[in-house]
Amino acid sequence: MLRSRSLRFLLLGQTLSSLGDRALIIAFGIWAKELTGSDGAAGVAFFFVAFPTLLAPFAGVVIDRYPRRRVFLFANLIMAGVLLLGLLVHGSGQLWLLYLIILCYGFSTIFIDPTQSTIIASIVPKSELADANGLLQTVSGGVRLLAPLIGAGLFTVVGGRAVAVIDAATFVMAALCVLGVRVQEPQRDAATSTSWRQEISEGLRHVFRAAALRDVVLALALTMLVMGFSQTLIFAITDEGLHRPVAFVGVLSSVQGVGVITAGFAAGLLARRVGDVRVVTMGIACLTLAALLYLVPHVATAVGAAFVFGLAVCWTTVGLITTVQLRTAPELRGRALGTAMGAVSLPQTISIALGAGLSVVVDYRVLLGLMAGVTAACALWLAWRVPVGAAATEPRPVSDPAAD
Repeated sequence: MLRSRSLRFLLLGQTLSSLGDRALIIAFGIWAKELTGSDGAAGVAFFFVAFPTLLAPFAGVVIDRYPRRRVFLFANLIMAGVLLLGLLVHGSGQLWLLYLIILCYGFSTIFIDPTQSTIIASIVPKSELADANGLLQTVSGGVRLLAPLIGAGLFTVVGGRAVAVIDAATFVMAALCVLGVRVQEPQRDAATSTSWRQEISEGLRHVFRAAALRDVVLALALTMLVMGFSQTLIFAITDEGLHRPVAFVGVLSSVQGVGVITAGFAAGLLARRVGDVRVVTMGIACLTLAALLYLVPHVATAVGAAFVFGLAVCWTTVGLITTVQLRTAPELRGRALGTAMGAVSLPQTISIALGAGLSVVVDYRVLLGLMAGVTAACALWLAWRVPVGAAATEPRPVSDPAAD
């Protein structure tokens, strides 16, 4: 698989972009708190990252209308330019600029992530798509281990403005990497170019009428409505359950990254054995197991839970993307991926906010039990709906009325 020059360039670009992404989020959250002294200011920054997922279907239209490589290139270069606005931030009076940068970053992700997945589907054989997606998740897991140290460390040593410049450089390098990628763009008949609303509707109809796609998206959307609780509950688990200092959260986060890396290497083999949809099912089941393990107030068990949670993060992501890639015609992939990713990301954003509020009034063990119950139900339902090894049907062109 790595014999492909295009995939190597794309992988390098993903590594640089992911490193810049995660370091940016961490450093800018710290920067917002430093400027205002408010934890809420940092929380608002994370909200601005998530908000643009509402517009993911619109981004999908852009991805399908224009050459994918060009979209990826421009999205990275525009984000690099926006990051340089950080040089103008000198005090709390420019906090709005920081929020603008974070908001633009959120918008960049709804273009960059689906575009990357459409490019992968065009340069990698179908039989190796799960391997390629797993490899990208392995890279993401490795970055997850390094970025917190890099982001916080750079901010401490060189300050927020320098971090903005360094992050801008990573986006420029990611853009340059995509120049080495050779992509076969789907041919679109000019007569099929319609209104934005109709093109968005085509993506929505495809995702929610194709049985396997619909089932995966619905199961993951419901799963994400409780999965986001973990963002807040991890602190209660560490403090109230394990009686460890808050710094131990970093240990659990690192173990989770190891889980992502491990799952990424195994994703391709797993998909060939049981099918791409069942990979999603296994990922959701891992969330159930992780929630149950976190109920046990023991350090070793919590470390195991973090590792299993990492497996879940990887397999649900790889399974979702591969399911869409295999069951969608090339000219529709941008809209299908935008719709699917948006439908899954939005409930997760709601869940993070809901979990933060509920954790104040509800015991963390009750919320973990709720997570386990909901995710178990989703895994069982998806396993019942889609048999082991269910094959993807050959995607038809979007103009074909039988494409459902």
